[in-house]
Order: sequence, then C-alpha cells, then structure tokens
Amino acid sequence: MTDRRAQGPWAPLAVRVYRAVWIAALVSNVGSFMHIAAASWQMTLLTDSPTLIGLVQTAWAVPGFLLALHAGAITDIVDRTKLLYVTEIIALAIAAILGVLVLSGSMSVSVLLAGTFLESVVMTLSAPVFMAATPRFVGRELVPQALGLDSASRNIAQTVGPALAGLVIAASNAGIVFIFNAVSFIGILFVAHHFRDTTDDERRPTRVNAAIREGLAFVWRNARTRNVSIRILAVGITSSGLLSLVPVVASQELDAGSFGYGLLAGALGLGSVLGILVMPRLRGRLSPERIVVASSVLWGGGVVAFAASSNVALGVLCVLVVGAAQMATMNTYWSRYLLELPDWLRGRGTSLSMLVVWFGMSLGSSVWSSVAAASSVATALTVVAVFHVGMALVGRTMLEMLAQLDAANIRIVSAQMIE
Repeated sequence: MTDRRAQGPWAPLAVRVYRAVWIAALVSNVGSFMHIAAASWQMTLLTDSPTLIGLVQTAWAVPGFLLALHAGAITDIVDRTKLLYVTEIIALAIAAILGVLVLSGSMSVSVLLAGTFLESVVMTLSAPVFMAATPRFVGRELVPQALGLDSASRNIAQTVGPALAGLVIAASNAGIVFIFNAVSFIGILFVAHHFRDTTDDERRPTRVNAAIREGLAFVWRNARTRNVSIRILAVGITSSGLLSLVPVVASQELDAGSFGYGLLAGALGLGSVLGILVMPRLRGRLSPERIVVASSVLWGGGVVAFAASSNVALGVLCVLVVGAAQMATMNTYWSRYLLELPDWLRGRGTSLSMLVVWFGMSLGSSVWSSVAAASSVATALTVVAVFHVGMALVGRTMLEMLAQLDAANIRIVSAQMIE
C-alpha cells in the first residue's frame, strides 16, 4: 500500500524540484505583497490626494485584468524558461530602481505609479508559467495538492507581506522594502532552469491574437473545460459578495473595529489553509461532484450564519468554515480544469481561468453591493448563499466536470492511495 503521508496535503513538497520552486515563489509572493503595501504608504508621503493614493492599487490590478489572455498566449508561444528569466530580471530591476529612488529622495508620484504598473505587467506575464509547469513537476495525481499549496503560498504571503512591510517601514522607509522585493526575485532565477519547455514546436502558435482565439475555442468547445469555467465564474460572483460585505458586517453589525475586521479577514485565509489539509481525505471518500455539493452547502450555511452573527468570535468561526469550504470547491474545480488542458495550450487555458475569476469577482462586487443597498446586508448575504448552493446543484446535473465513469475511477484510485 502507498504510504498515506505520500498522498497527504504536503506530498508535492517531497518532490525536490517542486519544493524548490514553491519556496522561491513563496518568498517572491511575500516580496510582491510587501511592495503593494510600501507603494501605498510611499504615495501618502508624496501626496494628500485620495485619488492618487487609490491609484496605486489600480496600477497593480489593471495589468492582470487587461493582459491575462495575452500573458497566456505568450507563455505558449515563446520558450517558457527564457520568458521566466526575462520577466524576473525586469521585475528585479524595476523594484531595485524604485528602492534607489526612494532612498535618494528622488521618488515622484508619476514614477511610483509607473513603476508599480510595470512591475505588475511583468508579474502578469510570468504568472501562467508557474501553473502550466505544475503537472510536469508533480505528476497528474498530485496536481490537486500542489494547487492547494500554491493557494496556501498566496494566503501566507498576503498575510505576512504587509505586516513585514510595516515593520521595515517603521525601522527605515519604503525604499528598503522595494530593495527586499528586488532580492526576492533571485530565488526564482535560481530555479528557472527547471521550467524546461517541453511544448511540441509543431503545436506552438506564432501569433498572439491567433493563439488567444485558439485557446478560447478549445476551452469553449471542450465540454469539460467549458462547464468548469462557467462554474468557476459562478463561484467568483458569489465569493466577491462575501468579500465586499465583510467590512460592512464588521463595522455596522458587529461593531468590530479595525482589529476585529483584521481577525475576520485573516480567518478567511486560515480557513483556506484548513481546507487544504482535509482535501486529500475528502478526495479518497467522495467524487469531485459530491465534494463540490457538500462544500457549497457548507459555504452557504456559513455565510447565512455569518450574516446572523451577534459577535466577532462567532463571525470569525463562520468565516473559518466558509474559507475551508471555498478552498474545497475551488481546489476541485481548478485541478479538474488544469488536468483537461494539453501542455501546448496550458498557458492560455490557465490565464483564461484567472480572467474568469477576476471578471466574476468584479461583477459580483457591484451586484451584491447594490442588493445590500436596496435591501439589507443580511438579505444580500442570504441571496449570495442561495445562489452559491443553487449553482452547485445545477452544475452537477447540467454542467458536469467529468464523465461518471471517470468520477468513479478517480474515487477508487484516491481511496486506494490513502489506505
């Protein structure tokens, strides 16, 4: 029998190459979140304009939305190893320049915004390379665990990065943070040679727009990738409802204050980590569709309970459950989607799925905020929960992720792995 630990949530870290890449990516992710926090703080020292200060977040977010499809196409067109080297070196140089400018007192509003925008551009171009390489690093059977660990890396970085940036700024200034971000790219450069491009040259596209069209056509014509994409879009719409309304519940319903809100925001990330820990055992006992339905019901119940919470402690507990349930759902969707993509199209496919999530969250934030304004926060969250569960049930019957025979085989193999 296979050692149970070999198929646990940490199993991909036993693969030397993946472990090195994961550690390097974690350090780089921490540096990126430190950069965002430091750039926002530095802008407050350069101007009192709320608009300009808010533009720092916009400068970081816009490239991911506008260039996602192009980034995926470029990943499939050019040699992925060379792409990673070039983007990481440019990102390192931009961060170092920003750091030097702050330390020398030469930073300006326009340069800070331009530097942050360009940093996000090159990070957007390199992002699909990491996900496209995951199946080759760990093998198909460990893809769900690897995707879970990738999510954990981002959650850890999002929690640790701003806090570290605050400590560094308190001891020195934002320039040191930018220098640290530059240094954080060095680890990626050391492991970049592992991203050897194995794409068949005959399948490699030559033009960006044609590559994008081919990727869109493949995802839409393949019933499994199309179905999972639609379901990922639905989760993006509902999850944004919770994220956009948590601050409102914290301030208006729970009178939580900044510390209480921090606890609620952190609980969502911690819940995601807990979800990663239980996913291997769930996969051994339930089919992917049953995992999605069960976790969606748990998510909906947690959101309704959160809306009715009377104190911060109960709210944190509800959000923990919601975070774990959402990780179970999204991990199942992401792993099924990624495994359906051929290597020669994986860059475009993964970037398209990221764009679907961003679009869903952007749409959902507007919709659910409007519902809350027209009725109440509790009503909006209840509608969000019902929509989330309803889409899981509809998806199981009308938007299947995989054939029933495949689902049965996956369940049998997973059960054998953990015995």
